[in-house]
Amino acid sequence: MQECIGRFFSQNGKLSDTKHFDSSFLSTPHYIYEAFRVIDGIALFLEDHLARLEETCNLSKKCHGFSIEEVYRQVYKVIEANNFGFGNMKIVLYHVPEKGNLFKIYITEHNYPSEEQYLNGVAVALFIGIRHNPNAKIMDVKLRHATNLMKEQRDVYETLLVDNDGCITEGSRSNVFFIRNDEVITAPLQDVLPGITRKHIFEVCNNLKISLKEQKIPARSVVIMEAAFITGTSRKVLPVNRIDELDFDAYHPITKKIQKGFNDRVNAYILSHKKQINNS
Repeated sequence: MQECIGRFFSQNGKLSDTKHFDSSFLSTPHYIYEAFRVIDGIALFLEDHLARLEETCNLSKKCHGFSIEEVYRQVYKVIEANNFGFGNMKIVLYHVPEKGNLFKIYITEHNYPSEEQYLNGVAVALFIGIRHNPNAKIMDVKLRHATNLMKEQRDVYETLLVDNDGCITEGSRSNVFFIRNDEVITAPLQDVLPGITRKHIFEVCNNLKISLKEQKIPARSVVIMEAAFITGTSRKVLPVNRIDELDFDAYHPITKKIQKGFNDRVNAYILSHKKQINNS
């Protein structure tokens, strides 16, 4: 997929034509990034994404030199300049020896699940691998290539990472939740990327009075789980119908309740932010 689309992108606070976009950073071993949805011209949960960006910068000791408020304004400058309504955007921070830190905001191509996948679920596979410094959203190019290769070889939608202790932590591009005995279970925060959708799933479960707990999830324990789903910016809440050779219930009522609760939350956010823009 093409990394940067649209007519304009922002680099270090200045709008530029996308014909000048340099994507060579994609081959660097590590770079800081955030990806988020735009729906009806509104950057979804942007405040959460910018807070996580700041946390990643602090953990990695890298700085982009802009306030959260200024980055927020830059995002909407790119949206406005491109008359952009629906899709995905990225914020990327990386270092070039002769240029220093480069901070880019741009529209990128996306690949959302189909309605059939949201309804019937997707297949995933277990993968032995860990993300170093998992709380920071830093691209691990080597791990990404390895998991992409497994997805192609096994014809699965996603891979679930299994750590050195044999426990499932997260997906290569998602967080993962399991359901057993009317309880939702996910890996502890210190072991995973603090996903923005993950955060909102906790709030949805609290509002719906659905029990949710964090605990270590040994890979061998998947045989006793009733259902599973993965979450993420592009995935929202996506049921799992198979892990390796083990089938799962993609129609579990708790999964469906959480799907609806999250979608309602998204719609409420878009509506309230459109009102703020119209009144400003």
